[in-house]
Amino acid sequence: MSDMEKIRAEIGARIKARRLELYMTQEELAAKVGFKGKTSIAKIESGAHGVPISKVKAIADALDTTPDYIMGW
Repeated sequence: MSDMEKIRAEIGARIKARRLELYMTQEELAAKVGFKGKTSIAKIESGAHGVPISKVKAIADALDTTPDYIMGW
């Protein structure tokens, strides 16, 4: 696993953990962030895709956290 894949997996795990703490479904998060469906969230959480920079703040806001937490800074 490359460093980039590890980073994507860690970011996805943080997003998933926070979403589950809030008892939120992937569908609900996708709707709040502006994705068409849960597929994008599922791919981000699994580490298959990175978080688009344009969506970091929206995801953080939807999860009532900060971009720093989402990105692991």
